[in-house]
Amino acid sequence: MSRLQRLIALSLAGLSLLVVNACGSSSSGATTLAPTSSATSTAASTTSAAASTSTAAAVAPQLGTPSGAPTTAKAPDFVALSGAKALFGKLGNAVYQIEVPDKWNGDLVMYAHGFAGFGAQVAVEPPPAALRKQLIAEGYAWAASSYSENGYAPGIGADDTLALKKQFEQTIGKPKRTYLAGASMGGNVVTLSLEHFPGEYDGALAVCGALGGEEEIDYLMSWAAVAEFTSGVPLPIGQGATKMTSVLLQQMSPALGSADNPTAKGKQFIDIIRNLTGGPRPFFLEGFKDQAMANFGLLLLDPDRQSLSGRAATNEGVRYHISDGLGLTDAAINAGIQRFIADPAARNAATHPDAVPTTGKLSAPLLTLHGTGDLFVPVTQEVSYRQKADAAGKGDLLVQRLIRSAGHCKFSDQELTTAFHDLVSWVRDGTKPKGDDVTASLNDAGKQFTNPLRPGDPGTK
Repeated sequence: MSRLQRLIALSLAGLSLLVVNACGSSSSGATTLAPTSSATSTAASTTSAAASTSTAAAVAPQLGTPSGAPTTAKAPDFVALSGAKALFGKLGNAVYQIEVPDKWNGDLVMYAHGFAGFGAQVAVEPPPAALRKQLIAEGYAWAASSYSENGYAPGIGADDTLALKKQFEQTIGKPKRTYLAGASMGGNVVTLSLEHFPGEYDGALAVCGALGGEEEIDYLMSWAAVAEFTSGVPLPIGQGATKMTSVLLQQMSPALGSADNPTAKGKQFIDIIRNLTGGPRPFFLEGFKDQAMANFGLLLLDPDRQSLSGRAATNEGVRYHISDGLGLTDAAINAGIQRFIADPAARNAATHPDAVPTTGKLSAPLLTLHGTGDLFVPVTQEVSYRQKADAAGKGDLLVQRLIRSAGHCKFSDQELTTAFHDLVSWVRDGTKPKGDDVTASLNDAGKQFTNPLRPGDPGTK
């Protein structure tokens, strides 16, 4: 494989992390999406797409903006865990999986998967293995839909997840309570759903979530703009993937150096990104190394800004900061950095609610988990959402927890299952769980809920 091919593979893999490993394995015993063990599975009959769509539309607006691109679907059949039955099928252009324990407790968990790239094949992703096992053992049913289209499409994800919820109610029965869980872009599905579909969900869990909506794509544009400014290498926006890849590989990469051996310009880049994403904090540098190349994937996947999210992206108004002693000033950066302007038609909340930042107007309790060293969806997504929820008068419905970990969606089984239990207690019994103050200094954040501390944690040295 050539260096060019490796760059492309690294970038695409970084943007597809959630489908491959939504709450990926780590050395601390984190959950993996491994195949599960056996039980008899049965196929569910499929309700007509038109009937389901009209049912959902009667109670909620459409949030997604389908492109109409043709898709194929990966077969959704799967094997149920012991003591449960598997149901699966097709709903419109999406496919789904449902798992119902033999001793169903009457509650349902809807699961929203993350970014799946821009390919034509859509596929279902079940909940993380540890959470799925816990749900079935404790009597919860779960349901998960693919999305009708891939791409950064949280509105489509929210619509398809709601349609499957209606399908479940029609074919299996109306749950006593319905929870919503989502990872990464699925966290955007969660916030969109709670903001626009009041009364549909009793509570939600978002892990490594892009809570801010389009702010996630804005961040990736900022990443590119900072790299362009510090390296001095102009980005060939609008000149196609081949030209973009060549510039990144042959010019920008040498100018910045590697994450382990940065040039002087690379040190400027790293410092500005550190300040942009929450400042000094546990596992920042390890997380940066994870994403140093992968975060340029947006430029490779959409080098001409043709997608809805790409056209809506902007870094207007972002104030960049660099620490002293690195040869640049804030004034020089903010005066010289390229400002990407959003297409006003794309960033129109009335026509494209999935291509604007979220509002914080929660309609049900939301518990979140976020890694301090996540540089794909940075912890500043949590800070921004806290500010918005408080401003909307909904701060009492938001509890946030920081986990001291590097990389994207690297949570232990204990962290995931404890968070779900605490959400259930909050919804069912009114026992509001504890959380972290994400607006405070993150310099030594996350000790309260990290379980276990990761090898090399700054607090163990």
